[in-house]
Amino acid sequence: MSHDPTFFDYVCSNADKFAMLFAFECLAGLFSLVLLLGTEPGTASYVVGLLNLAGVTVLGVPTATILLKCHRM
Repeated sequence: MSHDPTFFDYVCSNADKFAMLFAFECLAGLFSLVLLLGTEPGTASYVVGLLNLAGVTVLGVPTATILLKCHRM
């Protein structure tokens, strides 16, 4: 039986960096939400806010999953 570190052990050793990344993603999501709620639907700014919010969600969910898995380890 091998006791070599796995790939996930290397990922979890950088959990502090993933936490910082997640904090920046949450901040970007908050700014995008403010932009989305503060603009008129149908404008270019509204679409940009909507796309930014979608992108932050796509990036934030895997980061949060990694952090949860590392925390439960």
